[in-house]
Amino acid sequence: MDKEILSGFNNIHLIINPVSGPGVVPVGEIRSKFSVLEDRLTVHETLLDLNAKTLAEGAVSQGADLVVVVGGDGTMLQVAEGLIDTGVPLAVIPGGTANVFANELEIPNDKMEAIDSLLSQKTHIRKIDVGCVGEKHFLLRLGIGLEAVMTVMTDREVKDRYGFWAYIWTALRVGSRMKQAHYYMVIDGKRKKIKGVTCVICNSGNLGLPGVKLLPDIDVSDGKLDVVVVREASLWSAGSLLYHAVKGVFSKVKAHGDRPCYSIYHTQAKEVILLSASKQVAARDGEDVGSDFPLRITLKHNALLVLVPEVKGFFD
Repeated sequence: MDKEILSGFNNIHLIINPVSGPGVVPVGEIRSKFSVLEDRLTVHETLLDLNAKTLAEGAVSQGADLVVVVGGDGTMLQVAEGLIDTGVPLAVIPGGTANVFANELEIPNDKMEAIDSLLSQKTHIRKIDVGCVGEKHFLLRLGIGLEAVMTVMTDREVKDRYGFWAYIWTALRVGSRMKQAHYYMVIDGKRKKIKGVTCVICNSGNLGLPGVKLLPDIDVSDGKLDVVVVREASLWSAGSLLYHAVKGVFSKVKAHGDRPCYSIYHTQAKEVILLSASKQVAARDGEDVGSDFPLRITLKHNALLVLVPEVKGFFD
């Protein structure tokens, strides 16, 4: 019976982060669910001195043909860094606070439901782009300014209690005090100067809720970076962002007399060099990368393989 589950994979490594996300991670229950894989499965748990990237690299060296990960977005990034360009696919079981990467891939947000889906449904391999800032990587985005402050300054205890909404609270609390910065960039060889409160260079546009994106045409598999600048921290900008996320269209506004502009600047690129950003900090997938400009941001197209369940249509 177990050979029919995840058929085609004979050396499966399961990596569990036992301290990710709110509450207690039910490690025993997770192990029990995966026990149907019997001798095809090797289980690892992260430790303070043994991170998920090291475990993923070890799995590859042991001939793994699939790495399943239970953890949050930080754990997913660590494992991805160990699997980039190896041809070994990653399977995502969300176990963090926001679980943005899982939402991007339309994987159930409940970890037990996600495990059941992986073990019982048909699956397919999806090729995912990976963002690069210098020698480091990101699956979701590089944020500068308000977006970086929002992810870095949100307290772990608050995240555990309120989940995704903890980030919104931080944005509301800090955003009103944020001043506009000048972002000096070279976008695919062309110089650009833009004023705003935050600059986000995206691989994924998901905002931590199923189907809700910063902008509708941001795609983790299109081979392009999406450069998004929010011009000001105001109710108008917040409303515009919400409108874009829900409706998926731009709304044109008037500013500086009769000259039309957008409350959000957006373009796509293969390479972005961020020359300076008025002393603002930057964060990749929520991890502070400081303010050591210039930053060179590029993309590795289809560098990561992800095993995802087949998404059923409405009438299936």
